[in-house]
Amino acid sequence: MFLRKLTVMVVPLALAWVLSLVLPLMSSWGFWSNAAKGVVLGAGLALLLPLSGATRRREPFAVLLWVPTVLLTATVVYQGLAAEGQWALPLLRVLETQSGQTVLVESTIVGFMLVQLFRTRK
Repeated sequence: MFLRKLTVMVVPLALAWVLSLVLPLMSSWGFWSNAAKGVVLGAGLALLLPLSGATRRREPFAVLLWVPTVLLTATVVYQGLAAEGQWALPLLRVLETQSGQTVLVESTIVGFMLVQLFRTRK
């Protein structure tokens, strides 16, 4: 019991330390640095769930996580291409953003859903 409590306290701190070392290395990638940081943060968050007791491995509707994951990934990729000026459609101009924080949050959700999708698949 003590080992589980120690794991719950130490692993998030170790993950935060590793992320503080890794995330600054991604800062030179421009727009894509926020996307990469978000995916790493979301995956780390999803991997911490089993420590808190969320160990349910089978979800009947986990397959449906592909739909929002693919749509949100396509949105982030479009935002990246539009920010670089490579591909912009007038109809999708509402999706364009210049805010790195928005891309970071969207990518965090993508990373979280991807890990949960693989964790809870049948």
